[in-house]
Order: sequence, then C-alpha cells, then structure tokens
Amino acid sequence: MLLNRKLLMLAIIAAVIPSWVQAQEKQRKFEINVGISTPGMTEMQDSELSDLGFEYFDYYHDRPLSELDKESYNSTLYPCLSVETAYKLADSGFFKRLDLVGFVGLHNVFYEDFDIVNNISSKETATKLDILVGIRYNIVKKTYFNMYTQFLAGGAVGAKSGYWKMMSDKWSDSGSPTMQLTFLGFNVKLGRRESRLGAMVELGFGSEYALSNLFIIPGVRTGLSYKF
Repeated sequence: MLLNRKLLMLAIIAAVIPSWVQAQEKQRKFEINVGISTPGMTEMQDSELSDLGFEYFDYYHDRPLSELDKESYNSTLYPCLSVETAYKLADSGFFKRLDLVGFVGLHNVFYEDFDIVNNISSKETATKLDILVGIRYNIVKKTYFNMYTQFLAGGAVGAKSGYWKMMSDKWSDSGSPTMQLTFLGFNVKLGRRESRLGAMVELGFGSEYALSNLFIIPGVRTGLSYKF
C-alpha cells in the first residue's frame, strides 16, 4: 500500500513538473541584453567625410581660411556599448507580439581639433549617452529562437563636447536625430531548456549603430541576453 502511494505521488509530480516549467516560461516577461555595435549614424557621417580626401579639401580651395579651420580635425571612432531591455506586453490577444523596449547607448570618439589659424590644438574623448524607448514586434517567438523588428527614439545626455557640436552644426540646425530602426533582430537560447541565456544580433540603421550613410546598408549590434 505504501509503495502504491509513493508511485502515485511520483506520477503526480511527473505530471505537474512539465506544466510548472511551461508556466515559468510564460512568466519570463523581461529580457535584458548587453551588446557592442558599429558606431552610430553621426559618427558614420564623420567617417564618410574623411574618405573624401583631396576632393573634399578642393571644395574649400577658394573659400575663407576660417571655413577650412573648422574642418581641420582628426577623430577615431570606437564601437558603441549598449544595454537594451524588453518587456512582453501580453501573453495573448492583439499585443502578444509586442514588447516595450528601452535602450541606453554609450558613444565614444577620440577627437583632436587643429586650430591652423592660431597654430594650436586640443584633444578630448567625446562621450555621448543616448536614451531611447520604443516598440518591438516579434515576427517569430519560440522557446529557443526569436526574430523581431523594432523602432526606438529618444535623446542624448552629456553630449556637450566640441566634436558632437561640430557634427550637429554641420549636418542639421536642430542636431542629429536620436533614433534607431532595427530591420531584423535574432535571439537564440544558449544551453538547455531551463537556461535563460541567449546570443543576439541586430541589423539596423540609426543613431546607435550604422555602417554608412546609406539606409540600405545596415549596422550590426551583437551581444548576450538574459530572460527573467
């Protein structure tokens, strides 16, 4: 009789565990990932200028020396470090494929300004922190694989440096926009079923990562994710 009770108890546990695990999976509404990416759209515009070479300086050949002075600088672009969070809005219904997304990106550029009129120079590491929010649409969302697209918009914090001001004044009177369109993002779970770790990669264009000034050539962001 005691043996039968033990067998019955084991049978109940065996039946409950899969349902409990599945319920835990559904409760994982949050995802956080840490990534590294190609520089953003503003920095890519800087890179495009440096590739113009003599043709670019020929443009200033017959112009005042003060205009050439504004363009006498050297810059080194660094990859962008970022943290992204996503919150699942619903388990069913119209919003089940939508996530609310927050993004923080840290941009660094080594900037050396040459004042050829007064024959002086200055150096700094220009830092910019972008904070964005937006919506993610999950095209495919499975236990081991997720494919999505998303759009983010926001603003910059701590961008008071000569480099960022120069780039903003050069390309727009209102400054460079802080927005990011992710064409496609992929997240693959690492490890066994109970693992919460994943590897992610995103392809997109915007202030957080790009590869050129051309919209059709996306930048790349990759990193590790954790779901809870």
